[in-house]
Amino acid sequence: MAFVTNDVSIGDREPRELLFDKHVEYIANHGNDKNDYEYCMTEFLRMSGIYWGVTGLDLMGQLGRLNRDEIVDFIRKCHCPVSGGVAACEGHDPHILYTLSAVQILCIYDALDEVDTGAIARYVGSLQQLDGSFFGDKWGEVDTRFSFCAVAVLSLINKVSV
Repeated sequence: MAFVTNDVSIGDREPRELLFDKHVEYIANHGNDKNDYEYCMTEFLRMSGIYWGVTGLDLMGQLGRLNRDEIVDFIRKCHCPVSGGVAACEGHDPHILYTLSAVQILCIYDALDEVDTGAIARYVGSLQQLDGSFFGDKWGEVDTRFSFCAVAVLSLINKVSV
């Protein structure tokens, strides 16, 4: 049997409840300063970060705090017309991880019609290997995460039978 080690002491003056409004404010305002060093240095995580922010605010009933049109436009700009995949940020290579994040965001916003889902399905199919596994991108890394992402993307865009 395992025992949880309590190695953190929370003082009596610390909050005992979730500071809901502060969390909402932080997520809603994160990334507003496009010149911020951290914003620039996390470009390669942008699509996933947007997904987690959108999901968090949606779960808190605060999705309206984000600019839907700006987010959907960003996804369109990251959707590669040649491969069909979606990149983490404009000018980056598409990857199945960011393709899934983009599709999930579009599903939350009921905006799948804003991208070519047929091209996305073809992109996912192009990453499948003979043994059934999936590359994450054109560079060939194989990981079980990518199989999950492939099934999730195809399921969300209703193209599992591709």
